[in-house]
Amino acid sequence: MVFLIPTPKKASFGSVPEFSWNALEDILLPANYGRPLLLAALNLADDFQALTGTRIRFACGEAVGMPIRLEISAKIKGIDAYRLRGDSKGILLQAPTETGLFYGIQTLRQLLRQGDTRYPAFDIQDAADYPNRGFYQDATRGAIPTLETLFQLVDKMAFYKLNHLELYIEHTFALAKHPDIWEGADPLTAEEILRLQDYCNERNIDLVPSIATFGHCYMAMRSKRLEDLNELDVKGSEFPFSFRDRMQHATLNPSDPRSIKLVADILGEFLPLFKSKYCNICGDETFDLGRGKNKHLVKSEEDIQKLYMTFLKKIMALVTKQGKIPMFWGDVIGDNSKLLKELPKDVIPLEWDYGPEATRRDTAKLAAATPNFWVVPGTGCWSRWLTPIHIAYKNILNYAKKGLKYHAKGLLNTNWGDRGNVNLPAISWHGFAYGAACAWNTAASQDIDAFNKALDRLEFGAVGFCDAWMKFEKLTTTAWGHVAQWVDPTKESTFEADYADSIDFAATRKAIPVLEKAYVKFSNCLANAHPQDPYAREELLFGAQMTILMHKVIATIKFPNDRAANWKLADDIRHQEVQFCQLWHRRNKPSEYYRIKGALLDVARKLDTL
Repeated sequence: MVFLIPTPKKASFGSVPEFSWNALEDILLPANYGRPLLLAALNLADDFQALTGTRIRFACGEAVGMPIRLEISAKIKGIDAYRLRGDSKGILLQAPTETGLFYGIQTLRQLLRQGDTRYPAFDIQDAADYPNRGFYQDATRGAIPTLETLFQLVDKMAFYKLNHLELYIEHTFALAKHPDIWEGADPLTAEEILRLQDYCNERNIDLVPSIATFGHCYMAMRSKRLEDLNELDVKGSEFPFSFRDRMQHATLNPSDPRSIKLVADILGEFLPLFKSKYCNICGDETFDLGRGKNKHLVKSEEDIQKLYMTFLKKIMALVTKQGKIPMFWGDVIGDNSKLLKELPKDVIPLEWDYGPEATRRDTAKLAAATPNFWVVPGTGCWSRWLTPIHIAYKNILNYAKKGLKYHAKGLLNTNWGDRGNVNLPAISWHGFAYGAACAWNTAASQDIDAFNKALDRLEFGAVGFCDAWMKFEKLTTTAWGHVAQWVDPTKESTFEADYADSIDFAATRKAIPVLEKAYVKFSNCLANAHPQDPYAREELLFGAQMTILMHKVIATIKFPNDRAANWKLADDIRHQEVQFCQLWHRRNKPSEYYRIKGALLDVARKLDTL
């Protein structure tokens, strides 16, 4: 059986492998090839050598031996389309553009990774459902990836045929004019962004700027210099840091002219670093708007939306002045057809929904108001140590189907980092790859069991691992978000008021022995795995271990044990924090690890007092 992600549109394979990979001697490049195609061919040569032990020869023009031929052909239609055929004469890859050849090479690389030194006759004809297939990585709420980590992410995106990358930034870019915003965050520098952009360009990936410009300005609003720009009449610098407040508050006051001046400063430094024609200005979850300094202007929800729209247009004008097309999250005005039609012609609303059925938004209304919208599902990993893939895959699939129905121009799969970004990268690889699969071929991605088997082979080098992961997560009843809130200092919302009613404490206690039993199967599958990601095994095991610990903490809150047992649990948290510290710093700058360390140790200390 052949495993490919994404599944090609059409593919036929011979009944048995009958031709030897070793017989292929040359890779024949087209004339005037570009650098992305050359790099893809070099990756192919590396995979070829890993399987056969022989380095394939490169050639342009005439081949000496049995070749892999790459040809530009107008007979194939579609910028991302390609046709890939293999038989006794060799392998022929044809596409109308080098981009199509690039994606065909990724398929060929996956064929090499089937683990067999021989290949069957095959004929693959392929093209993408969505022209824009994106991944959105949170680089703000705790973890700031190192440049090497970002390079590895880009390589994985190329392998699964993604072509659009955004890094979410609130305060984590090293602004020259406003170091008070990013202090202590180990921010991304202009040099790092420029180097990342070149790396993306060489792999047919559009690196798109994405930065908060309206809501979610939490760290800026904690600066003594800027706190008076907050919509709420509060002194943000005087409050203790809160994971909860970071998500719920800190909206700019749109009526203060200094607010748009701040946004102009930020965009003026940030946008010139990017070659992309797009810019995501975010603009989501402006929860405080009209509740503070602008309360006198608001008598209805419609007034809030008008206030929002006035400032949004000012931000968009700054973006278009720099020659870029604004993108923004569509949650505030996404259901207001009248306001949507007031937007500039090319603006792209991003409709997001992270529920399994993806029915929170009225996509039909958005599609009727603007033809340019994209759909935005998510990997579902945020506020968790291990992703509930049995829920996340449904969200991604249902939104992909809905996007096709209403002719969305792109699918942007998000990977947020709520409550400290405890979600280590490997726990996102299932949702990451599934989002790529759905964006390329939605119909063929509906069989989750088939996808899991393919991901087991191509990504994890294991048998039955994704199934064991799914069964483990189906048993969970709580997550890091509940535990983090238990020790959060926010005044307006306590653990008891917000979370106690949403937790089934008895079910959580019951789940512990069942999870521990499921963990045995989960860990056994990983023990024999050979993941493409060298850190995946440790990160996934750690995620499952911490998930069980979170259940024990929540159960203990309601059903405390004797002092010795409580102290034992507290010490387990302390030991796990040490391991987490090591795992975190393999991939990330120090960034805001100290906040997670503090929260975990607060949990341990609180357990000591029970």
